[in-house]
Amino acid sequence: MGPFGGSVVVAPGSALPALGFVLGGIALGTVSGLVPGLHANNFALLLAAAAPGVPGPALYVGVAMLAAGVTHTFLDVVPALALGVPDAAMAASALPGHRLVIEGRGREALRLSALGSGLAVAFAVPLAIPMTRVMTTVYPTVRAHLPLALGGVAVFLVVTERSNASRIGGVLAFLLSAGLGLLTLDIDPSAPLAAGGMLMPLFAGLFGAPVLIEAIDGAGVPEQADAAVTTPRRTIGATALVGT
Repeated sequence: MGPFGGSVVVAPGSALPALGFVLGGIALGTVSGLVPGLHANNFALLLAAAAPGVPGPALYVGVAMLAAGVTHTFLDVVPALALGVPDAAMAASALPGHRLVIEGRGREALRLSALGSGLAVAFAVPLAIPMTRVMTTVYPTVRAHLPLALGGVAVFLVVTERSNASRIGGVLAFLLSAGLGLLTLDIDPSAPLAAGGMLMPLFAGLFGAPVLIEAIDGAGVPEQADAAVTTPRRTIGATALVGT
């Protein structure tokens, strides 16, 4: 029994099947990370729908989902940096990664993203058990006041925008997304897989369309310098910890 009430169980006979599901999850995460418009949640919904027909414990499906999600975080920056680069004149309003690409530091941005993802995984391993204990303790309270909690997060995101125009845009985006949910989430798509419903096409459109639309008017990727990382190591470690 561990210090947080958990226990470690070693089952040698389950190692090989679990490894197979890990490799399958890595393959799915690679596809979702490198293909614009796909998100790890798309495959998570597919795996959830296929779980009843998978031989063996349902835990294996969870293993594949986790592997796909972790792999996705390492690779999704590639299409984002390659396709969503705006014109140089829009650098002030561009995302940090796009600003690095405009400055010719796209390879550095890729390395920084990989370092951040790797450090996040390293930090998450020791934090997983205590954070799980905390979340299972506070979740019933959060669940009971979920509308208030989500409303508070939405208000915080809007009021922390830098300008009034951005705040107005944030309110409009929030209202439009709420309207989209009201119109679509209760629709029965009559899909062959019951899990996910309208979430799968919504995820594909919401995650893929913005990047592709930005790419239409973008100036493309300028000449890039070498991949040397100029950001201080302490800054990289601190931001990775905060992100975790």
